[in-house]
Amino acid sequence: MRPVPRVLALLALIILPVCAGPVHALPKREPPLLLGGARPVVKKEVPIDPLLPTGARIEYMARPEGFERLCSNRAPVCAQLATHAPASLSLTRAQAALEALENAYDRLVVTLGLPQPLADSGAGGTHALDAYLFPPEHALLVTDEANASAAFTQSSGFCALPVPEDALLLQRNASLCVAEAIALALDASEPPHLRRAFATWLWWAIGTPGAHDCEVVDRVQAHPELAIATRDVNPTSEGAALFFEYLETVRSGGGIAELSAGLFAASVSEPRPIESHYKNVPDMFDVLRHSLEDDRARFAELMVGFAAARAFIGSRDDGVHLPTLGWAGEFARPRFDWSLRFSSLPRRVSLSPPVDSTGTGLLWIDIDEELIGAALGVHVEWEPPVSFHFQIIKLSADGREMGRVDVPYRERAREADMRVSDLLGVRSVLIVGTNLEGIDLSHPFDPDVAPFEPHGVTVYAVRM
Repeated sequence: MRPVPRVLALLALIILPVCAGPVHALPKREPPLLLGGARPVVKKEVPIDPLLPTGARIEYMARPEGFERLCSNRAPVCAQLATHAPASLSLTRAQAALEALENAYDRLVVTLGLPQPLADSGAGGTHALDAYLFPPEHALLVTDEANASAAFTQSSGFCALPVPEDALLLQRNASLCVAEAIALALDASEPPHLRRAFATWLWWAIGTPGAHDCEVVDRVQAHPELAIATRDVNPTSEGAALFFEYLETVRSGGGIAELSAGLFAASVSEPRPIESHYKNVPDMFDVLRHSLEDDRARFAELMVGFAAARAFIGSRDDGVHLPTLGWAGEFARPRFDWSLRFSSLPRRVSLSPPVDSTGTGLLWIDIDEELIGAALGVHVEWEPPVSFHFQIIKLSADGREMGRVDVPYRERAREADMRVSDLLGVRSVLIVGTNLEGIDLSHPFDPDVAPFEPHGVTVYAVRM
């Protein structure tokens, strides 16, 4: 096995554009992110309520007992088969699972050059990554072993791996197992939700997305108001891979997963083995903000750019935003809070449900009459104390972007006004907003301080 370069924590990496898969046009790209960002600035230590969580809970789970190993002779992975396994878990299925784990390791570590999962000091009988095999109905679990001897929050782990009959779904489960173990090796303190999203995105990048992936995209797009970044694994965690897809497509670098893996590596923290929760400081979003020179307006533009890109996925693909997700088709169409006709204005509506932290609100206005000299006025208000940021996108009859109205970002604002002129030839207008969270200027969004409180938004649209 050839040596694999590790992604080092706090290493400055210049991220260059990359795009995978067939495209019709180059995606719109922003300036590359520079991990490490500007020169460090000494800041006043901000006190944090000691009752608030600083990271995910460290679960010290015992390994299952009564399993026998089937280990690979070409990759450090083992499939563990229960001595009294049900009939659905035959030796043949166990060998298929081992082959799937080998393939995942080859793609992620050997081909992409990601760091290999940490050795577990022989906890499973060898130093290899262990996947304990379970029937198809069992949930996929990747357990952090919280390696107390590591210099940083880097950990080994093991998987509870469901073994379905479907070969593609088995390959997917094995890929998520290995990818999450890699995430633990990079930074075990990152929220389990983001580790699962990262692992899912890696499967999209190196695997063959199938029906299950269409389902997870549909689930997250049906509820854009939910947090795209949070702490605990939930039904939208796999669909949150959309955020990594956006970063890799629009702000990424020379190789697949360099940016995403770099964000994990650069957010590594000092271990807290005797505590019940990790101290995830800095977290991945701290690194993102620092990469943008701690400019809150630039971070707001990054997040609202992602919110807007969600409206152009799958069957709405225009070849410019996220073209590599065309496989999701109709499943990727987002739910709009409202769809209004221009001729029905003025209207005042409330986005429903309220928008969670890093969630998205979408409002569609259909231009159903010829407009000469008319303009669209929009006034939005939202509940304190969080910040929102909005954009308005003008679309042609075939759904292509014709231009944007960028609303100046104001950190502690509670409302925003927008005016859209030059509507001649515009077929529809999309109003996009994202909840940036942040209790105050000293406490920006932190994915570990969950659950979040959704916030209401009202939109007033009028013909001018």
